[in-house]
Amino acid sequence: MATKRSRRNEAESSLCTCLRRNPLVQSVIELEEIDSTNRVGKGLAAEGAPEGTLVVAKRQSKGKGRLGRSFFSPEGGIYMSMVLRPKIPAEKALLVTTCAAVAVARAIERVSNVTAGIKWVNDIFVNGRKVCGILAEAGLSAVSEYPDYVILGIGINVKKQSVPDELKDIVGCLEDTTEREILNEELIFAVWEEFEKFYGQLSTAVFMEEYKSRSILLGREVTVLAATGDYRAVVTDIDKDGHLVIKREDKSEILSSGEVSVRL
Repeated sequence: MATKRSRRNEAESSLCTCLRRNPLVQSVIELEEIDSTNRVGKGLAAEGAPEGTLVVAKRQSKGKGRLGRSFFSPEGGIYMSMVLRPKIPAEKALLVTTCAAVAVARAIERVSNVTAGIKWVNDIFVNGRKVCGILAEAGLSAVSEYPDYVILGIGINVKKQSVPDELKDIVGCLEDTTEREILNEELIFAVWEEFEKFYGQLSTAVFMEEYKSRSILLGREVTVLAATGDYRAVVTDIDKDGHLVIKREDKSEILSSGEVSVRL
């Protein structure tokens, strides 16, 4: 495994040593601070970086969330992005996010012994608060049905932090949910170990039943945030491709992207 550290001539980190056991992880770039690990990952992918190139930072100055939002990324959390080159049609790239959500939920339960739920499509909740966000960004190909790459970004709130007022009722941290000491390196290793179990089976979506069973939205009324105006609906299912099935005014609709909110 190739290793690039934020300080030159430093011995291989314990994180890299652990990740050597994962056949998916090919190289690790560890940084003290960066604007966005996803941005770095996209640059590396465009330059031909192989699948399994992992970027890990202690903090981000401009962390990226879905729909152009920022992702609060102070020191103490886990911020990482991996270069993937999945052999699935571009229209099924959502499966990367759903696969990652199951992997992160499993990993959190392994290291903290708390129950983790999933809010479609990319958030992990523990005790009613968001502890993780996932952002998958695809680079589309002009000559292939497969994306050139997918950058899978994962941000996990581990340590207690002072959060902006607008996030206090939404954001939680793992440290508040368990008496166990949570080591970032142990959780990072667990995330990619769980992800690797499913990644080779993306096209079959064998993880989707678990994704559904962990959903905090099924059977609940939600507000769908739409460009044409917000509306209320009931979540009835999540289909095999990870799309949200909702019902409003006695009609079923399928959401392949977008945002929903729910009162927890």
